[in-house]
Amino acid sequence: MSELFYFSFADLMVRVEYSHEANALRYASHRKMTFNERVVVEQYLLSNFAQKTGYYKQQASLFVYLGMEAQLVKDLNLFHLKNTLKTLVDKENDVKASVQGLISSSMQNYYFEQIGDAIVAMRQEVQNGFSTERARPLRKKMEELVKAYNLYSQQQLSVKQVVPLELQSYFGLDVMPGTPPRGERMVENRDE
Repeated sequence: MSELFYFSFADLMVRVEYSHEANALRYASHRKMTFNERVVVEQYLLSNFAQKTGYYKQQASLFVYLGMEAQLVKDLNLFHLKNTLKTLVDKENDVKASVQGLISSSMQNYYFEQIGDAIVAMRQEVQNGFSTERARPLRKKMEELVKAYNLYSQQQLSVKQVVPLELQSYFGLDVMPGTPPRGERMVENRDE
């Protein structure tokens, strides 16, 4: 059984292996260790790695520091490269998410303002003498604006939720279906 450990406090790569037959833990490092580094590394290996093995189950045991191992320098460099790439990818993803959030927020604000302008135009149409021919393009524009707003918003609105109640009947958004828009007459057929 063999494992690699990276100790960030000392930028140190260590390989430890356990031999069941000899009941021995042997470890090596990529560079020479200071006394304090060695104490921390050995405590960690004995309290964590050795627990996963049969090291403490037998009477006779051996714990040996093998010194420096050249292969561990390559392992350390590979470890640093992978971490650097992961960090770069994470940062790139964060930037993309942030940019996408800004775009969505800006577009949501833009369409919100456009919806407000369309409501003002609808009010002016009603005040200036309502005409069904002039109202249709306003309603169509409102439908398109609400649809565009919904693309960038987390809440999904309908045209009826956006258009004020006092304007809904003029633009065919009546609360009760079949109610004619104001300004138009409904011709009744009366059989007498």
